[in-house]
Amino acid sequence: MNQTSFHRTLAQAILITSGLLLSTPQTATAFQNPSAALPQGSSDKPVGYANWPLKTTGGLQFWTDWKNVGGWRIQENSETGHFRLVDGDDVRRAWGNCSHCQLELNRRLAAGKVNPAKGRVVILLHGLVRTSNSMNTMESYLKNVGYSTVNFGYASSRKKVGDHAAALKSVIDGLGNEVTDIYFVAHSLGNIVIRRYLHETENHLSGGHGDSRIRRIVMIGPPNQGSKVAQAFKNSQIFRICAGQSGDQLARDWDKLEPKLTTPKVEFGIIAGGQSGDMLGNPLIRGKDDYTVSTEETKLIGASDFLVRPLLHGTMMNQPLVLEATARFFQHGYFVSKAERTPLLKIEMPTQNAGRDGNAKRRQR
Repeated sequence: MNQTSFHRTLAQAILITSGLLLSTPQTATAFQNPSAALPQGSSDKPVGYANWPLKTTGGLQFWTDWKNVGGWRIQENSETGHFRLVDGDDVRRAWGNCSHCQLELNRRLAAGKVNPAKGRVVILLHGLVRTSNSMNTMESYLKNVGYSTVNFGYASSRKKVGDHAAALKSVIDGLGNEVTDIYFVAHSLGNIVIRRYLHETENHLSGGHGDSRIRRIVMIGPPNQGSKVAQAFKNSQIFRICAGQSGDQLARDWDKLEPKLTTPKVEFGIIAGGQSGDMLGNPLIRGKDDYTVSTEETKLIGASDFLVRPLLHGTMMNQPLVLEATARFFQHGYFVSKAERTPLLKIEMPTQNAGRDGNAKRRQR
């Protein structure tokens, strides 16, 4: 038995033997793989546990949203596999298997206690080893300018990119028919999750991908060409523990992950960090950077606009200029103005021997 299986089995044993299980023993199947128990369409018999309406942290590194309706979320625990339903104030209202949480959510929808999103919705995605809280400033700003929001949380360091993409699909599929337009804004790894989602939902017959309501995407500090910093630490045990499976994919398995990342067919723009003047950057990175991802690594052919500013990777999504540029792109398709739009038609990456001016070139992507 591997370590993950051991932890899951131990958690199951603690819950069951504590007497909290309310169903009969033969239905004690709450701990299951999310791919077999999606929030929608699950045929599993509902299995619930005694619940006290406890305040939670909303889901940090160990919880992934599988549904988000009016701020009420069905989340899966990455370590035990059980699900819970939390309200807009992060209070746990039910827990058990996915079907049970879906049933409890449906009851509240029928009673009018949950108000599904309508009209224009922005889905926000955080980066690696971060939580949805890191996108709160962006979320508040977008709400103030008229958008409904879904701040998607996922266990970024506990699962693989494909797992996060599957959960994102479930959240999107559950938005409801009254949502007319969908926009994305993501930081760092969140953009890789979006591109994996688009790959998994690609329709080769129609030529489209994802939900037909998706309009525009803003990528903030995305490692679209991989991450040299992650690769530099690929043999570090500390990095592997902290960054987890998704970090390992960036560091060790980028060549396997990249073919499963689709370039969006809708309009998308990229905001990157890059030093100005004589500012020093990360010595591990060639060319300009945000101290984690190089400016060149953020690029992706087909972008409608590309904006570079002296921003730090960890805080760039909260900066006023980024907030304003994001809302402007959603509305107009550019970050600053139509005249200053900078589409990416080709990418020229600096070679290993290039200096910080990035003038030496290698293959185009």
